[in-house]
Amino acid sequence: MRQYFTFLSALFFLLMCAGVAHAEDAEETHKIALVIGNQKYAHLAALKNAVADADLMAQSLEAVGFKVTLLKNGSKADMGKAIVDFRRAIEPGTIAMVYFAGHGMQANDENYLVPVDAEIKESEDLPWMSIAANDLVKQLEATSAGALVFILDACRDNPFWGGQAKTRSIGGAASRGLARIVSNRAGTLIAFSTSPGAVAQDGDGKNSPYTAALAETIREPGQSLETIFKRARVKVVEQTQGRQIPWENSSLVTDIVLQPRPGERAIIRATPCDLAAAHPSDPERVGPSVEYANLDPSVAIPACEAAVNQEPDVVRFKTLLARALDKAGLGKEAYGLNEIAMRAGSLAGYHNMGNLYRKGLGVEKDQKKAFELFLYAAERGHVEDQSNVGVMYMQGQGVEKNYKQAMKWLLKASEQNWGTAADKIGLLYLNGQGVGKNIDKALEYFEKGVNLGDRNSMVNLANLYVKGVGVERDNIVARDLFLRAARLGAVAAYMNLGEIYSGGSGVEADPVEAAMFYTLASREGRDEALDKLRQIRQTLSEQQLQDLDQRLEDWTSHRFG
Repeated sequence: MRQYFTFLSALFFLLMCAGVAHAEDAEETHKIALVIGNQKYAHLAALKNAVADADLMAQSLEAVGFKVTLLKNGSKADMGKAIVDFRRAIEPGTIAMVYFAGHGMQANDENYLVPVDAEIKESEDLPWMSIAANDLVKQLEATSAGALVFILDACRDNPFWGGQAKTRSIGGAASRGLARIVSNRAGTLIAFSTSPGAVAQDGDGKNSPYTAALAETIREPGQSLETIFKRARVKVVEQTQGRQIPWENSSLVTDIVLQPRPGERAIIRATPCDLAAAHPSDPERVGPSVEYANLDPSVAIPACEAAVNQEPDVVRFKTLLARALDKAGLGKEAYGLNEIAMRAGSLAGYHNMGNLYRKGLGVEKDQKKAFELFLYAAERGHVEDQSNVGVMYMQGQGVEKNYKQAMKWLLKASEQNWGTAADKIGLLYLNGQGVGKNIDKALEYFEKGVNLGDRNSMVNLANLYVKGVGVERDNIVARDLFLRAARLGAVAAYMNLGEIYSGGSGVEADPVEAAMFYTLASREGRDEALDKLRQIRQTLSEQQLQDLDQRLEDWTSHRFG
């Protein structure tokens, strides 16, 4: 893939274990924070506002009841001792937060927090001179914390990368952005101060735009953590005029309110209904989301029926039940619940109803009606429906084709890091539709979509590598992108991988692998894949056919668990 690098200016990582109390008042919740601001580096470029950011974050956390330990300009020894002391202070059920502002970087798929005394000349120095973020997370995962928050506000001035670096470049071992931090604990929220692959801003004031916005929204009473980040994102986008777009990814199983209003709960658990049917773009979602392809109606329908019966006034449960009924093909039943939700003003209800009209499930298929419903929700901030409206303008579905309007709505969704929207913007730039043809911008948006996990972006970017459009031709990179898309169920990726492995295009030919991917494509109705599969199977030995069956079984198991 085209080499690219930025230091994402903030990573917010929240991990929650199942031991959090069902309902706690704010004064009963033990909240502690370790806040580190590193600015005066001995061997690296000094930072502008890391200490000021740490001061501001410490003040905001103290204001909402955290006991804060503040470390400024810490050496590796200072940081290590502070982390150990912090870990020892964690009690069962504690909400624990670590905030780091300073230089941070990725090398060899590991993130490092850089102390002020680090002297780094090459990537091999990093494990010895810095604190590995994964090690820190694992240390805190091993505690009995009820919730763990990890915030990384790291290196906005790109100190190690290429010719523009203020210090010596460490070469190809470094990568743009920060690597994913994988947690084994249930319930996570990951928030970046900017989109994957983009540059975060230092800002013109005393504090960085993201820290300033986050510190402000943390103080707002009655807001859940996910809402805090959404509100901070809006502030950052407005302040930077769209140049910096914070990003979140959540699999929380509870809502945590840092400053509950009188009579409100500090921690709200996701119900079985939420866990079975929560929609990724629902602004009222509690807990992790469930992709439509993975939604199991046999689990979700009884769970959500029970939730509706137990709490009939909670509209969220009605929209989740409607979504489960939709997946089960019960459109008429879903329609009635969506009508109730729409009367209550639920954007999820409008979104669900739009999907029914778009598919013609339980109602007569009506693309114009679907567009109107999506537009209503999009105008009120529903990110997926902003993308849906853009796509419908782009394709002329239910509305006259209008590429400029498509770009307008897709940009709104892309600014909130909706991967599908980034992919479609890439196509508009690639084809010069509504904008001047611009391969660099197409690559930029395809790469953004890839980083957001969008399978179509992976396929489109891979095709550019196959053809050598805007990048050097590289079939290995293309294959890897197709494989990522295939694991997400992209039929086009199945076909391309079948071609790659049958013809040995840049990789060693493998008829068993080719047959496997043609089999997967044929299962999705691709007749041309079935024809090629028949041809390949005639050339396979008995052992190779057995290997093929095993590969298909392994693939299905890995994809669906």
